[in-house]
Amino acid sequence: MKQHIRTFIAIKIDPGKLLLEQFRMFKKRFKEERINWVPEDNFHLTLRFIGNTTREQLYELVNGLEEVAAQQKKIGFTLAGAGYFKSKGNPRVLFIKIEETENLKQLAIQVEEAIVSVGFQPELKPFRPHLTLGRIKNLENRLRFTSIIDDLPVKEYQQVKVSEFILYQSILSADGPTYKPIQKFKLL
Repeated sequence: MKQHIRTFIAIKIDPGKLLLEQFRMFKKRFKEERINWVPEDNFHLTLRFIGNTTREQLYELVNGLEEVAAQQKKIGFTLAGAGYFKSKGNPRVLFIKIEETENLKQLAIQVEEAIVSVGFQPELKPFRPHLTLGRIKNLENRLRFTSIIDDLPVKEYQQVKVSEFILYQSILSADGPTYKPIQKFKLL
């Protein structure tokens, strides 16, 4: 039997003052709601969730991602505004919006190509860059939640300069996921 680990590729985001203020305001405003908040030191932009990965796939993946990094210049993007993803009409994920720059889009495309070349299935959903703040289990007052988020003025929280992306292992536990960096890939 093959040993698998759960993996994903992401850009770590070190939260600045305005982003942290907004995050903490959401936590305070929605404290009665059942939301699993992302720890501040786990903030990241997922370029691609992979899932179960064998050791052999991991070696091939690292080689492919090294090639991607060797061709990519450092990039930047803006965190501005908030939103939520729905499932069956109910908000499920609260996030901060990330401006999709051409460089960020190209990085995501190249990462996807490297993953598919190792034998993983292509991602069917379009790339929608975002910073997950919380996963919503249940909302007591859905209307209040959606109106607060929908009426929030679009505000720039932070500029992010990206010099690397990271291949992570996601370790699930009752306390929530732990993200362990496997390898960092420096951009030009």
